Order: sequence, then C-alpha cells, then structure tokens
Amino acid sequence: MSPRVFQIPATITETIYEYLKNSIISGKLKPGQRLHEKEIAAQFQVSTTPVREAFQRLFAEKYIVINARRDVAVSSVSVEELRDFFEVVRVLDALASRKAISYISDEDIEELKEMTIKLGKFYREKKITEYVAQNLKIHYKIWSACRNKYLYQFLVEMGEKYSFYGNQLIFMTFKEGSDKRPSFMDSSFKDHLDLMEAIENRDAKRVEKILLSHWGKNFLDKKETDGEE
Repeated sequence: MSPRVFQIPATITETIYEYLKNSIISGKLKPGQRLHEKEIAAQFQVSTTPVREAFQRLFAEKYIVINARRDVAVSSVSVEELRDFFEVVRVLDALASRKAISYISDEDIEELKEMTIKLGKFYREKKITEYVAQNLKIHYKIWSACRNKYLYQFLVEMGEKYSFYGNQLIFMTFKEGSDKRPSFMDSSFKDHLDLMEAIENRDAKRVEKILLSHWGKNFLDKKETDGEE
C-alpha cells in the first residue's frame, strides 16, 4: 500500500473516497461489484451528495465505472490497460531509481538488503499477496531517495494502481496456498536479486537497464493458468 503518512480527511467526501479507494485497492471490493449510493450514505450517516462526489473522483481515476443508468461498479482492468500502465511505470521507475543511486545512503542499502531477504522468504513460500506487497515496499524505498517529490508522489500513486491491478489479474488467477508458483514471481525475484547487486555497486546504468524490463515481465506475454516451479 501507499507509504504516505496518514492524514485526517478534511471532508466527509474525502473520508468516503479514501474508504472506497482503499477497499478497492485491497480487493475487499471485487471487480464488477455494484456500489449502492444509498447504502454507502446510510453507512456513513450522510446524504447521498458526498457519496456522488466520491464516486466522481473514483470514476476519474478509473477505479469504478458508471453506466448510462448511473449504476456504479468496481472497474475490471483489461490486459491492454495493464500493458499501457507498465509502459509508463517502468520508464518512471528507471528514472527515479537511477537518480536515487546518487543519493542513497549505506544505511538505506542495508535496509534494502533486509527487505530483499524478506522478499525471498515470500517467494520460497509461494505467498503471492505478501510477495507483491513486499515488492512494492522495496520500490517505494528506492523511489524515496530520488529527491524529486513530484516524481516520487506520481510513482506512489502508480504503486496504488499496481496493487489494484494486481488484485484483479494476479490474485484472482492464482490461489493463495497453491503448491505452484506463478512464473512472473521467478523472473521478478531474479530481477530483484540483480537489482540489489547493482544498487550495492551503485551502478546506475545497470539499475536502469534492469527496471526498464522489470515491470509486467512474463505474465503480460500470455494468460497464465498454471504456475511454474
């Protein structure tokens, strides 16, 4: 999830928006699930106006769809949308991470090594949900050292979208506790080991090269129905 510091929302619209957005990103609200304006208003003990305002924000960010009858449902992402997403995020990730190499501290590198060890634990145990979350934490940590607040904030928002997409296209395909491992985890973990080595060596060019091919590798190339050892 997002590493942003929690702040009390300024309005009830913001409260409803954050609640619904977090529920969608986490997978609590499923793709295609209907959202009922009056039920949400009753839950928060407010009129339907702030609910509609929250819906408009979520619609603009493509977390929900609203049809001609004004029915509201959680969005379902297509492979084409995900491919477009990865095309953007891999370039920005490479840029931020390359910049971070100039500023990242020895203490940060040690923390990243520990985070990568934990990633390996989830990889070996085939815990998909935990693996994807830890994967993002590593990227957030690297991005935070880039010293460009606009680039960092944009990537954090992209990370939230990745969690949303991941819940749809990964967690719905592979059951937690399966004795098989989806192949995207194999290539992802290898990339992270290579990335950690490049960061330790402060090799900005290698970091950039790894990340330009990292996002969306394997599981966008074909629809996976089975994992690989």
